Amino acid sequence: MSDIFAEVGQVVLTSLLSLAVMFLFTRIGGKRQITQMSPFDYLNAVTVGSIGAELATNLEQWLRPLSALIIYILATWFVHYTACKSNAMRSFWSGRSLILMDGGTIYKAALQRAAIDVNEFLGQARVAGYFDPNEIETAILETSGQISFLHKSRSRPLTPEDMQLHPAAASAWYDLIIDGQLMQDNLKAAGRDERWLNAQLHAQGIGQRSEVFYAACDKADGFYACRIQ
Repeated sequence: MSDIFAEVGQVVLTSLLSLAVMFLFTRIGGKRQITQMSPFDYLNAVTVGSIGAELATNLEQWLRPLSALIIYILATWFVHYTACKSNAMRSFWSGRSLILMDGGTIYKAALQRAAIDVNEFLGQARVAGYFDPNEIETAILETSGQISFLHKSRSRPLTPEDMQLHPAAASAWYDLIIDGQLMQDNLKAAGRDERWLNAQLHAQGIGQRSEVFYAACDKADGFYACRIQ
């Protein structure tokens, strides 16, 4: 029985060690999402995850996967450091953006270089809201693998500037109440006080803050609130 407890205890310790090293790895890698990762970052993350699992379960030779994780962390730091310091190294590690379409012309050679067929390209365009290829002026494949599209001037959305309008400046929204709890710092940052908040809630037929699931406002006249259902 004591051997079982000892083995379980070792699994707990190696698992915590694995999580700590993986956390360090993700902090070094930054806050990018999967779709924003370069091919190197993606493959590195998959490999590190596999090594982390090995570290958590390999009780007899746990130093080997730990050493491998440290090497991967150092290599990741080196790649990111050199990419930040040198344009040439950034291009080497992450590649360069590639123009797939310009002036209304789709470049077949560029699609082949990017390993994208025309159907996939048109599908990405539809996802971005371009069902008519005539509306696209330029399409660029970014280093993250996403495609950026530029409207043609005649088909871009109408803006207030085009109509010579001068709308009020946009304002960020501030969370005021979440699950009945008042966010004092956000209320102050929005330039409001509790008296104003209570008046807004009463105007919507809400008598108590404890009834509110979520409430938010901006620095203009915007306000939103909903009850706990």
